[in-house]
Amino acid sequence: MKIINLGEIAKIDISNVDKKTKGTDSPVVLCNFVDVYHNWAITNDLLPNLMKSTANENQISRFSIRKGQVAITKDSETRDDIGVSTYIADDISNGVLGYHCALITPDESILTGKYLNVVLHTPYAQKYFELNASGSGQRYTLTVDIIAGFPVPVPDIETQRIVGDFYSAIDQKITTNNRINAELESMAKTIYDYWFTQFDFPDENGKPYKSSGGKMVWNEELKREIPEGWGVTHIGDITICHDSKRIPLSSKERENKKGEIPYYGATGIMDYVDEAIFDGDYVLMAEDGSVMNEKGNPILQRVSGKVWINNHAHVLEPSKKHCCKLLMMLLRDIQVSKIKTGSIQMKINQENMNKIAVPDIPDDLIVLINDQLNTIDKKILHNNHENQQLSSLRDWLLPMLMNGQVGFKGVE
Repeated sequence: MKIINLGEIAKIDISNVDKKTKGTDSPVVLCNFVDVYHNWAITNDLLPNLMKSTANENQISRFSIRKGQVAITKDSETRDDIGVSTYIADDISNGVLGYHCALITPDESILTGKYLNVVLHTPYAQKYFELNASGSGQRYTLTVDIIAGFPVPVPDIETQRIVGDFYSAIDQKITTNNRINAELESMAKTIYDYWFTQFDFPDENGKPYKSSGGKMVWNEELKREIPEGWGVTHIGDITICHDSKRIPLSSKERENKKGEIPYYGATGIMDYVDEAIFDGDYVLMAEDGSVMNEKGNPILQRVSGKVWINNHAHVLEPSKKHCCKLLMMLLRDIQVSKIKTGSIQMKINQENMNKIAVPDIPDDLIVLINDQLNTIDKKILHNNHENQQLSSLRDWLLPMLMNGQVGFKGVE
């Protein structure tokens, strides 16, 4: 296998397209830093999520993204966030790469974009960019020369095709699972809203309660109307809040704990470790730092099985009466501004969280809604577990594939 510097077999351009809209420029959709950072590949499915902006003629000519190219993050506040790549899997209509990123156009007779994207995701590539990035303290950056100097292991084109297609297939399966989960989440929200926001759950005659004239009464604690006969309960009465534990932050200690157990932070999986501190079904609520989403509601996660959870999240185990999905639905519309503490850094402490008031749903209705939500929840968890396994397999194989410990043989 040849080792060739990337600049010898690819064209590299640093984007200067910012997010500002200018009346004299042409409309475009921006593939920004976050789009590159969070996606293995950029496809037309992501088009509705890309930012609308403008670019001038020269920028459109230089930074339009098309199938076969690779984009990488080129500067950030931390070294870990630079050199992260994505493959441009489709010709994106009016798509342009945004600021803080670099666009790589490989010579396809020597190097395929799919394969290059695989190489750039290896620890080998990440270490190269981390060690060679310029800057310190406030911001780290990759210059064209640094990117061009990256030594790429280059096998024959057929081997590149097989490797690239294999990893793209893994990513496509993960993307499909995520799309299915989004539909399932929407279905769960619709069911919950119909029953417990519009209050059209089945009455004793099987008809929608409120629409059929069911009596509603004002509840002062909840500050809204609820069905007659309903009461109020609190999160502390229907959950157990468990303490969690933080993994040591030194790189050596973290590396020594590498494994297959998902390690959750306040907003998602941060790593995979070699032991679990929880084994069950839980709802996570972000405790400090990024405690709320853009709508001001708490950041919630659903986790199941063997996991390690960082101490920046409340770990909520629902009572036997409530399923995890129902608990998430009850929590999702809470306004963080009403329960947070701290003036500089927001924090949701356990005392305030336990005081959150929610409707006390009658037992017969909980049985019915749990049955529907649990069916959806199990499908979502299955897809999440499959995605975790696929991501773990992808990360485990990458370094061995690059150093020749494993390979592909007889693959059609």
